[in-house]
Amino acid sequence: MPPIFDEILHKALSSDVRREILLSLSGKEKYLSEIAEEINKKPQTIDFHLNVLSEIGLVVSEWSEGKKYYKLKDKKIINFLKERRAIPAEFRPKPPHEIVLDMWDDMKTRLDRMEKKLDSLIKNLD
Repeated sequence: MPPIFDEILHKALSSDVRREILLSLSGKEKYLSEIAEEINKKPQTIDFHLNVLSEIGLVVSEWSEGKKYYKLKDKKIINFLKERRAIPAEFRPKPPHEIVLDMWDDMKTRLDRMEKKLDSLIKNLD
């Protein structure tokens, strides 16, 4: 798989809800409310995550008997999920406090660079 697709795939699979949806679809095609009931989530939540999975090509849908059914495009993804391979850390969402700390470090680095430039400019003026 190309690196970009790997990154998209890992980000998609970093969600517990999306993994549950994929596992739910491993047996047979289902419609939205069946999936929602099976994994005990609101239909709106399932719809959002099904759209993500559809956009990256893991799930396809078709209308039948007035209902939209979803199924796996390729069942190989189930083997990946059943192997329980860890999702690399860089693809998992960071906790908010880590995001703030990263921003703080970035700001500090930028301010240090600005301070050095200002010191250099002041020296050149003298």
